[in-house]
Amino acid sequence: MRTIAGAVIVLAGLGGLGWWATVRQADVIEQQILQAATALEVPSVHGVDIAVSGRDITLTGIANGPDEAEALLAAYAAVPGQREVRADWTVLPVVSPYVMAARWQEDSFAAEGHVPTQAARAELEPILGSTQSLALGAGAPKDWSAAAKVGLTATRLLEEGEMRLEDQTLILNGIARTPSEGAAIERTLASLPQGYRSESVLDYLDDGTPPEYSITYDASTGLRIDGKLPAGLTADDVSGALNFVAHGGNAQTGLLGDPAGHIDRLKPLAEWLPELERLTIVRTGDDLSVVGTVGAGVDAELVAEALTEAVGNPVNLAVGAAQQPDGSLRTNAATGATEVARAGYWLPHVHFNPDIDTCADRMNTELQRNPIQFLTGSARLDAKASRVINAMASVAALCVTDGNLRAEIGGHTDSVGDPASNRALSEARANAVRAALIARGVASRALVANGYGESDPIETNDTEEGRAANRRTTVIWSPSDDGVN
Repeated sequence: MRTIAGAVIVLAGLGGLGWWATVRQADVIEQQILQAATALEVPSVHGVDIAVSGRDITLTGIANGPDEAEALLAAYAAVPGQREVRADWTVLPVVSPYVMAARWQEDSFAAEGHVPTQAARAELEPILGSTQSLALGAGAPKDWSAAAKVGLTATRLLEEGEMRLEDQTLILNGIARTPSEGAAIERTLASLPQGYRSESVLDYLDDGTPPEYSITYDASTGLRIDGKLPAGLTADDVSGALNFVAHGGNAQTGLLGDPAGHIDRLKPLAEWLPELERLTIVRTGDDLSVVGTVGAGVDAELVAEALTEAVGNPVNLAVGAAQQPDGSLRTNAATGATEVARAGYWLPHVHFNPDIDTCADRMNTELQRNPIQFLTGSARLDAKASRVINAMASVAALCVTDGNLRAEIGGHTDSVGDPASNRALSEARANAVRAALIARGVASRALVANGYGESDPIETNDTEEGRAANRRTTVIWSPSDDGVN
């Protein structure tokens, strides 16, 4: 009995020893297979993870397309002692054409398409901000990441635009600030890796040329501003300097140039627009060209001298008559007043009942609002005298034709100088006013001119203010004896 029990114990011990030896041998084989598999230098774009269980090899991770997956399986199938190679991985699709596109707008990118590796994704993320919209895909050309970085760097130099990297062709479209930025973009694209090429179509917010613009004023149609204004200067700024709110034209504000001094040189022109029929101002760099036409009856020479002094450049002016038939109406763009064409002049359009008292009140109002001025010691009307002369002509024409009245135009001086000379000067000035009214269509038979010199002062001649008040033009109305038409 003891012999049998001993035999059983011996057999059990031998069985356990065999089992231990078998397990021990399996561990050794597993380690040998793992070491052999790990030692393989199989090319893999993304790298694969290897796990060995017994004699079975399991591959996990990402295979860069079917060809790489097949090559990896074949390589690990050659490991000595392995029984089976299993693949538990993601096989990336082969993308053709291989495309990544990115839109740059409002200082941020929106990208779509494919990226070849996680490493490439990490390289692009600092530029793109986010790469989550890019899917992994096999089939990228060599040096794809470097080419993509060049394209994105160039795209960021645009104000807005987009790039498309398709295989080895980089296409860039968008709007650049100036040609200087365009040149920087082209230099960036020139750094593409060998084998890549680029195509770019760029528009510019500013074509890089110096600012050049024109201002055209027409008393009948208003203000027009065309061309390229310097940075910081708008068409509204220009029209405001000339006391206009509305304007036409295609003026655009550029990104280059210095606006300093532009408005200061335009502002003095505003006060002279009522004397002008047309004015063209061309600004090229620091040069200012001013040409135009004054209304009929305006002293073009005197106005040109005043404008030349104001803008610092010679101003050339001609005289232009109203071309529309008598009775035509318009609104003067500079003054807003309604005007009527008469005898080649544009005169204020007036309506009132022309009796003696009303005619006197209307004429005196015009003379007080804007007294007639002459050059010192001369009967030559000054540069702005046509404004009041035109207003007087409108009143006088209605009073003469509809009111059957006549007028005496009186010239008066202060007491400075010789009395005889003052009388002669006052008479010459009265005749100058009479001639100006006749030229504007007032019947000559209804107008007489007399010079009173210093004989009829209305203020003391002991002060400058008093002397200025005494230098005046008067109009006295009376009934016409025979009617004037």
